[in-house]
Amino acid sequence: MSELVFHIKRRPGTAVFLAIPLVFFALLRFLPGLDVHAWSLSWYTRLIQYYFGAFASFIALIAALFANSALGEKTSARSIFLTIGFIALSALFLFSSLATPNILIEGASNPTFIWSIRLSLPISALFFAASTIDWPQNAEKFIVRFRRLFWLAGLLLLLTFGIFAFGQPALLESLMQFDPILPNLFGALSITLLLWTAWRARVLNWYGSTMINGRLAVVFLLLAEAQFSLVFGVAGQLSWLMYHPLVLAALIVTLSAILNSFHTSRDVQLSRYFAALGSILIAGLSLVSVEISFRWLNTGVGVNRTSLIPLSIAQGTLSFVVLYIIVFYLNQLINERNEALRREQHLRSELTQLIVHDLKSPLTVILSGMNLMSKQSLGSLTETQKRLLTNLEKSGEDILNMINDLLDVERLEAGALTLQKSLTDTMQLLKNQTEESKILASTNKQKLFFTHDAKLPQIRVDKGLITRVFANLLSNALKFTPDRGTVKVHIAKGVGELVITVADSGPGVPKHERDRIFEKFAQVEGGERRGAGLGLTFCKMVVEAHGGNLTVSESELGGALFQLTLPFSEEEAILFEEMALPPASYADWALDTGHHTPTPN
Repeated sequence: MSELVFHIKRRPGTAVFLAIPLVFFALLRFLPGLDVHAWSLSWYTRLIQYYFGAFASFIALIAALFANSALGEKTSARSIFLTIGFIALSALFLFSSLATPNILIEGASNPTFIWSIRLSLPISALFFAASTIDWPQNAEKFIVRFRRLFWLAGLLLLLTFGIFAFGQPALLESLMQFDPILPNLFGALSITLLLWTAWRARVLNWYGSTMINGRLAVVFLLLAEAQFSLVFGVAGQLSWLMYHPLVLAALIVTLSAILNSFHTSRDVQLSRYFAALGSILIAGLSLVSVEISFRWLNTGVGVNRTSLIPLSIAQGTLSFVVLYIIVFYLNQLINERNEALRREQHLRSELTQLIVHDLKSPLTVILSGMNLMSKQSLGSLTETQKRLLTNLEKSGEDILNMINDLLDVERLEAGALTLQKSLTDTMQLLKNQTEESKILASTNKQKLFFTHDAKLPQIRVDKGLITRVFANLLSNALKFTPDRGTVKVHIAKGVGELVITVADSGPGVPKHERDRIFEKFAQVEGGERRGAGLGLTFCKMVVEAHGGNLTVSESELGGALFQLTLPFSEEEAILFEEMALPPASYADWALDTGHHTPTPN
């Protein structure tokens, strides 16, 4: 449960969203004057219940149809029970809608309506909880193999309940003698199962997406709150009727997770997106049209809602089919274009890697030869020759770094560069890289400062890639900082993330170029900051692969300020006591002449 609590603490918006209904419920219960008996206030309360049940039933059905394919889950016991749970919720809400007292069926207290509501959440909670169980391999295979029998059995049970509920309501009426013990037992079981399911949904990482797992957990928590209002609210009063918006909110969150999965899919899921969202919109409009038509045509002779519903459904279905055919054709066309584009990108990537490989091999040989010459292994050199070789080696290494950046950018874009994360002292990593960059800074009499906060945590990162990111950012800052200029590097602990800033006194980056500067081969138009356009692209892609962000703004030194964030889990972070002096008296070295002199903060 601590995992779920930790998730809510890190997302205060979710906590507020879940807390508001509970606060409102508490106000209604502790201030009885506010908890009015809305059920008897107006006949329109029943009408709202009638349409709410029908609409919620349809959304639950859409969730059942799309939950498996939309959330990327292959057929498994988990997906089977999750689907059956939404189908049960859909069927029982439909029964409750049709049995709403004095709408289609006369009777102020309809037992079919009451027991459909009472059983909807407990029965669906049983299947939702079953979906979170780690079934043994043999049981998993059995459930998947006979999944159609499970679905058929579930449908037959729901159909049987519907036949007896509408055909023999006296059977349900006899259960009223067990009030309130039986409903409270069902409610307590449902709340317990839904809370457990919410925790398991967050911990299990069902669909490999933190966003989807989090939303599913919120869905089950909202359903638990809906059951809470049914158990502890007063029937017919506002505290009891709160289950309406809570169930609808849970189903809308489910739908948002489904639509988001379509949105982030590699292939355009336009037809599925329309099928899920479009069908719900058309269903809602159809229900509205039924009520409008009823009030317009109702002259007291032979017109009722029951006769208008089939016509409205037929009209909505026809509209949906026509629009779906158009959307399906457009989706096919878009996917064909995307596939052609992917093939082109793949061929271009292969060509790039081939060219880069052919460049890298001879360049490595050239650099090795120059290194031998610079060490005078092949004979003595004049001072002019030494300077020339130094410049040639520097240029060769720049070209080799650009080649490596290009290769890694291609791999990152293709998803072929796997992060090798390990617990790393990022502060020490950045400090070491700063020390190495001081040689370059001293050449141009530049001042390079490094500061950090106390008690920084170690975090899990790919040490090799992050080292290259630090090297690129420092090299970039020194490259565009004028002689005797200043570069300041700082690392601090933010809320759940490390924040690294590299500020320079160079020409800066114009506002309209700050997003484009991270694109491949991008150049700052009309500015002094020029390069190959790969280093910053590499840095941003590596940082984003770690779940962080890299931005550029204006620094207090007048140049560019690159800010890099690396997220970490508070539970996994290991705080350590620094061996250096406290930050108040600690400063790194300033290099302006090549001699190390301590500089105050």
